[in-house]
Amino acid sequence: MARVVLAAAFIVIAGCCFSVCLGQGDLVIYKLNQATCTQYQVGPTYDCRWPANLNGAMDYQVLKGKIVAYKIQWSNGAWTDWFVPGYNDVDYKFNPAAMSCSVPYVANSMRRMWSYFYDHTHLYILCQ
Repeated sequence: MARVVLAAAFIVIAGCCFSVCLGQGDLVIYKLNQATCTQYQVGPTYDCRWPANLNGAMDYQVLKGKIVAYKIQWSNGAWTDWFVPGYNDVDYKFNPAAMSCSVPYVANSMRRMWSYFYDHTHLYILCQ
């Protein structure tokens, strides 16, 4: 009689715990629907939604995906370090005046560093 040993692994993703049955070469037996991530480098967008506010879902609204990290190229050619939305990307400047835009863009509002997508070359990793 053959003996089959199965083990369970616990995976923690964003605070949620999942168990996966291991065995048969440790292959997950379920279909995995995972995002595909692509890096893009683009010029200024002139899209007023980027600097409008602190909306953490602007990437979904504009690009139909999740930006997991991005960089800004300054006018002197230097690149910033990587920014991660929601972790280290609140801009040190704010919007001093209101602007007409398809999303709320009010005077004296804070914004994310991706506000510079409006008028700077930028690099981002988008997952869909």
